[in-house]
Amino acid sequence: MYKVCFGGLVAIVCLAATAGAAASAQQLDPTRVYRCPDNSYTNMLSVVREKNCKPVDNANISVLSPASGAPARRVGSAARRASAPGQIRPGTQSERDAEARQLLLGELQAQQARLAQLQQEYDNGHPPRLGNERNYQTYLDRVQAMKQQIELTQANIDSLQRELQHYSH
Repeated sequence: MYKVCFGGLVAIVCLAATAGAAASAQQLDPTRVYRCPDNSYTNMLSVVREKNCKPVDNANISVLSPASGAPARRVGSAARRASAPGQIRPGTQSERDAEARQLLLGELQAQQARLAQLQQEYDNGHPPRLGNERNYQTYLDRVQAMKQQIELTQANIDSLQRELQHYSH
């Protein structure tokens, strides 16, 4: 079994490994690769005729041997081992925590400033009417939207404060 890479797509091509197929070179077309209607790729002429496969012209095709699959598994397990908690240098985690804490503090301050601005504009539920708010319902809709923004900002502040508790020393 061989993996064939074609234009970013990976298809698995099954080539007969029997002695009869290997001995009979006219059954394989080593110079061409054919794409079948089921999106498989092959160079076996019997399969080409059977499935009505079309030749792939001017394509960059790479054939990877089956052995290339084994090292990929080792690389993946090595990556998992490298990210294990025991592999972090001493001090690295505390540096990351300090950086995360600073980011959270900055975001908390920004949200608190936004809340103060929104509350000032809201004016305890009685903001001044705008010139385009001749219809009282339009005014009420804007006041409701302002109230929702205040509630959302307050929820963000509460969430950031809870998150900061995880980084308290």
